[in-house]
Amino acid sequence: MTPWQEFYLSIKDSSWPDCDHEQDFLSLPQWIQDECQQVHGYVIGSYRNQPRYQHKTFPIKTATACQLKWNWSTVYLTTENTASCHRTNHHKFDIDVFDFHNTPSKLDDRSRMLQGFWPEKGCGYCRDIETAGGQSDRITNLDMPGMFAPPELDDDLVAIQVTPRILEVYFDNVCNLKCVYCGPHFSSLWDAENKKHGKFEKNGLIISNTFKKSPDIAKNKTKMFEWISQHGHSLTNFNFLGGEPLFQKDLDDCLDFFDHNPMPELEFQIFTNLNATPARVSAVVSKIKNLIDKQHLKTFVVTASLDCWGPEQEYARFPLKLDIWEKNFRYLLDQSWIRLIVGSTLTPLTIKTLPDLIERINQWRKIRHVSHYMNSAESPLHMHVDILGDVFVDDFNRAIQIMPENDAEQINIKKYLQGIAQESASKGFDTEEIIKLREFLTELDRRRATNWQRVFPWLEPIFQQVDQ
Repeated sequence: MTPWQEFYLSIKDSSWPDCDHEQDFLSLPQWIQDECQQVHGYVIGSYRNQPRYQHKTFPIKTATACQLKWNWSTVYLTTENTASCHRTNHHKFDIDVFDFHNTPSKLDDRSRMLQGFWPEKGCGYCRDIETAGGQSDRITNLDMPGMFAPPELDDDLVAIQVTPRILEVYFDNVCNLKCVYCGPHFSSLWDAENKKHGKFEKNGLIISNTFKKSPDIAKNKTKMFEWISQHGHSLTNFNFLGGEPLFQKDLDDCLDFFDHNPMPELEFQIFTNLNATPARVSAVVSKIKNLIDKQHLKTFVVTASLDCWGPEQEYARFPLKLDIWEKNFRYLLDQSWIRLIVGSTLTPLTIKTLPDLIERINQWRKIRHVSHYMNSAESPLHMHVDILGDVFVDDFNRAIQIMPENDAEQINIKKYLQGIAQESASKGFDTEEIIKLREFLTELDRRRATNWQRVFPWLEPIFQQVDQ
């Protein structure tokens, strides 16, 4: 491998095209050239400011090994829970010791994966997609550029007590939306709605009003910043989630923290519904640009949540306004130094107009690179895309047909959607969950003065069918 190849692979993001020869550097998109030179210190003919971490494939090769289980931790400060991906079960950790990455549950999962077994709980999503012949999150992340294994694996391939590389924190549940697949744990609006209307129970559907935020939330936030002060320099990625970050003072506190605690190797990412005022979006972007200019942070990534397009999306992410979302997104498009991702959560309510969103993303990509990541909702069960059987075959086919394949990232996400489509079509009608879905939508309409029949008329004959 040439010095150029070693350098480029060490910094290459999954969204970047291959570039095996230095003379091809000038043919790369301008935003990649800028990042290579401004962030990673590349000068034609030499490589200065080499990054600390060199890209390597995940070294554990058993049949079930998952990179996320070793290098990723999610922390939920409102409930004092942790997990090692969005798919697996949340579980409590000792808030005083604050070793959220090496809990007994995670250590047991890593031990089972070393033996080629699936963990006993929480990994069924990937297992089922792989069984159906699709590409799961686990497979996608095994050799994803920009992800780095814990340092302990350099010397010990069976190490299970390890240091995380990727940390994402749900600081609070303050949020301005109440998405159909969400709930009070992640949305203060959901919590307020449930308390107003009380517990709902009908035909197996239960909407509870019993969520309680930890009384120690302030202490938990302090402990989180203490942990980052001590261990943050081992991190490569820090993700801020909510609730909605743009509606949380914690985001400003976090940026102030990095202003006083520089971490020049760290990629900072927020996950946002982009329904804040343009002035708030601009203010946050300016603060982060200042931190990057001072080399207190390495890069900034915005994952803008959107699942489909049209009235279906405004219903599914109520009370989202697509015109506000698009105005803010177009502002971010003009900030070429920000890496942009559209993150889509697939539910039975969003598949039919997912192709409309993909068409818009294809148009935005004519301005500059935009990544598109997808996942399907895991809970509640009536939000699984597979409960309706093969209803969405044509919609999935249309979406897959118009997805581009211009680089490895786009090829991978296309394979990923094909896997979801295969799993969805392989299941039959789940009458119990379809009935719950109808009760859920009817209750939402009562609470929110919406009308699912007008937005999703195609659902009516399906609901009639389960009554027969």
